[in-house]
Amino acid sequence: MTTTIGIDIGSGCVKTVLFRDGAWLAKRVERIRRRDPMELAKQGYDEVLAETKLRPADVHYTATTGEGENVKFATGHFYSMTTHARGGVFLEPSAR
Repeated sequence: MTTTIGIDIGSGCVKTVLFRDGAWLAKRVERIRRRDPMELAKQGYDEVLAETKLRPADVHYTATTGEGENVKFATGHFYSMTTHARGGVFLEPSAR
């Protein structure tokens, strides 16, 4: 089984999702409201793991988008245009 976490740090919210084998198992959305986005990213990460009773060692990949390139525990970062293009192809595989 492959477990992936995605974290998007936007201008107003930090969104965190956990997928296992393509199935969406948990999500968190936290408004930033003068809080540290990096702390909210870690909090969201910890909470989706707790909800699914998984450990960090169970996660195969942690990807960030938006302003998340400085999340220290992330495996990789995808820029917005890349994520938009991949989402478009996912929704419409014949798109080019």
